Amino acid sequence: MRRPDTNSHRRIDLVGLAALILAVTTSAAGQEQQAAPAGTEKANATQWVKFSPEGARFSLSLPASPNEKTKNEDSGLKIHYYKLTTGLTEYQVVWFANVPYGMLHQAPLNVLFLRGLEDILKSAKKSMKQDFVTTRQEDIALSGYSGRESTMESAAGRIDAKCLLAGYDFVTLAVLHPKEEASAADAKRFLDSLSLAVNPGQSSGVASGAGIGPGTAVDTRPVPLNRPRPNYTERARKNSVQGVIRLRVLIDVDGSVKDVQLLTHLPDGLDDEAAKAARQLRFRPATRGGQPVKFWQVLEVEFNLRAKR
Repeated sequence: MRRPDTNSHRRIDLVGLAALILAVTTSAAGQEQQAAPAGTEKANATQWVKFSPEGARFSLSLPASPNEKTKNEDSGLKIHYYKLTTGLTEYQVVWFANVPYGMLHQAPLNVLFLRGLEDILKSAKKSMKQDFVTTRQEDIALSGYSGRESTMESAAGRIDAKCLLAGYDFVTLAVLHPKEEASAADAKRFLDSLSLAVNPGQSSGVASGAGIGPGTAVDTRPVPLNRPRPNYTERARKNSVQGVIRLRVLIDVDGSVKDVQLLTHLPDGLDDEAAKAARQLRFRPATRGGQPVKFWQVLEVEFNLRAKR
């Protein structure tokens, strides 16, 4: 009695298995789908999701939907943290929303980029127990907005990061990964996927000023020529209302304020008084190429009962 040729059967099975793997890989290659709820699918090397937080002006791609947490600071800055871990690779997105006007003039690429990298550096130290050293850093631009890229490395791992200041939003992307070719390719795919959309908060009635904002390259920014004081309403004074109202103003080419949009509010008629004071402002207009241009700028109007009037 002949014994079955097990080697022959094994060859047939291996051929069939290889064909099946090839068919599945071919059908899945290059696909990207819209973001699904977090945890519904496992991430894999070929199937990524589009991700754009609600109210954000940016979008990007990730292997799966990230977890989110938020933090509100006393300055009015709202920080959104998005984190995703797949195997030994960790992706992080940190979105600073409505950056206060004062921060925009304090080297935000230096200050906010470091803050955006704090969590990923903690993760790196915890997981790899090694210090990371910056090996590359350079300024970049995307859609006319300024940003920066950096690379930090240790003996076993690497952090690739990118930041971008888009109007009053500051976003940092960072990925911690092993020093492997496949991991490096995924990190590049993640960072390169960052794209900007039209600012959802921009007024539709100022199309001629579209794109002119604090993140847009201009030669000179507006300079205030007067400082009108806002009036306190009797009702606000009676109720001891104090605080700061943040607003956006459109400064025209003649230095006058053409539009006012309130970003934060105070009760008892103080919103109206802040808007009135803003409309009385006069500026030396922003310039680009030697010519005055329209410019959106964020201002803060303080109401303080202790101030002398």
